[in-house]
Parts: sequence; structure tokens; C-alpha cells
Amino acid sequence: MNIRLHQNRLILKRLDPLAKKKDITLIYQAQSEIYIEADEVKLTLAISNLIENGVKYTPDGGQVKVILQGDLQDVFIIVSDTGLGIAKNEQSRIFERFYRTDKTRNRETGGTGLGLAITYRTVVMHNGTISVESEEGKGSTFTMQIPIRQMQ
Repeated sequence: MNIRLHQNRLILKRLDPLAKKKDITLIYQAQSEIYIEADEVKLTLAISNLIENGVKYTPDGGQVKVILQGDLQDVFIIVSDTGLGIAKNEQSRIFERFYRTDKTRNRETGGTGLGLAITYRTVVMHNGTISVESEEGKGSTFTMQIPIRQMQ
């Protein structure tokens, strides 16, 4: 199914009340309209999860930025936040099912430890990759790379 990735604006609109409760600024930047062959429901869930995590783990007054870029072969969806960050020794495990970083932090924010695992599997299902760059106390940047056309 071809989907228009400018639907990210709809995701941000849906998450705006959550961000406003914490005075978090949501920023969206896109080069142009990008269409991709993808499972719209699963990809929307994956993107929503990254943005929602950014809002959850960013202290009041911070920001979450979503950047959409593309070239002739791939689309890049970049979600960065000014949140708590992820310790280097935990970054290799965050896409595992049920893995949660700081146990006390998760009691406060809820969750099952499945969100990033689902996001990872969705990206892989679309023949893509996902990576994270993070520093404790400075925030995280997740980059999803997905081919515009899926291999048949």
C-alpha cells in the first residue's frame, strides 16, 4: 500500500495534548511529500511510539523533533528529544522485548517494554533499519531508514 508520510502531522496532533501537559514543544520538519509502499497501520504505530516515548522521557519544557527526509531510494524518519537519554551500556538492548531501562522511571511512566521491540520489528518488516544515538541527560535521536519501494 502506498502511504503519504506527511501523516506524521496527524500523529503530532494526536500527541499534542500529552506534550502540552509537560510544556513540551513538538517540532515537525519535512523536505517534501514522500510516498512509500508500507503497511500504514504498523508504520504509524512505530512512528507514534518513538514520538510518545520522546514526550514521556523528556522533562517539562523540553522538545521533541520529527524530521522527515528522503532521497530516491530511502525515507529517513528521525525523532529526537531533549529527554533523559539512554545509558551507553543499555542502548544495544532497548529493542528487545520486555526490556526496560531504569525500573523506577518505568513505574512512573507505565508501559510494558514492548514499544521499541514492536517498532524494531516493523522497521525490519519493511526492509529498513533503526538506530539510536543517546547520551544520558542530553536526549536521544532515533533514526528509521526505510526503502521507498519494498522488494517483491
